[in-house]
Amino acid sequence: MTSGALPECWSDFVDALDAGIDRVVLYGPSGTGKTYAALRVGVGPAGAHRLVCTEDMTAADVTGCWMPTASGQFEWLDGAAVRAWRGDGTSGARLVVDEADRAAGDVLALLLAVCDTDGSARFDHPATGEVITPMPGFSVVLTTNLEHPEELPAALRDRFPVAIEIDAPHPEAVALLPEDLRDAAVAIAAAPLPRRASLRAFFAYARLRESVEPDRAARLAFGTARGREIADALAIDAAEAAR
Repeated sequence: MTSGALPECWSDFVDALDAGIDRVVLYGPSGTGKTYAALRVGVGPAGAHRLVCTEDMTAADVTGCWMPTASGQFEWLDGAAVRAWRGDGTSGARLVVDEADRAAGDVLALLLAVCDTDGSARFDHPATGEVITPMPGFSVVLTTNLEHPEELPAALRDRFPVAIEIDAPHPEAVALLPEDLRDAAVAIAAAPLPRRASLRAFFAYARLRESVEPDRAARLAFGTARGREIADALAIDAAEAAR
């Protein structure tokens, strides 16, 4: 898909990647396809690795850890960041850091090192002793549901020269929905609170309505009050489409 066929925010993302920007923040409402796009758009042959930040994550998630094997020995398993640095051995992969605002302490310090410029980033591998640096082509896309990127830790925000507000769902993610839900999903996924409902809720609704009546499916997917409004709107859309 070309950038010209995309909403402006997604066109900005494509253009930033095409310009060689390899550190990008995508911020904005949950459920607009930020992670979906980060794992797919502009990803090279080495693929992408996802790192989901939580309050209780450890360095093992980022760089790796020793793990016991069936034989009782221990072997080192690389974390997501090191796997992305290594890529396919020829080029680096994409590292997608989700919910980065939740990282703290030692994990945040590791993320600062991982997301640093390629000339400064390095990892001394505890198993082999080798010094690992990002392969050419390595990139990082950080996603967050924060409304303002300045709310990220200042040192982490400084690693990313471009931050893009995602205020429209990604068309490729929307296209995975049944056709009759797509227009509503586009309108509602980036609507102001409290009218907003994520693409995830629409996917849940699409699945639920296969086995229960639409009104009940809407209540389960969107909540009681919001579900009634969305079910009514979908019914009106369906009636107009049938004319």
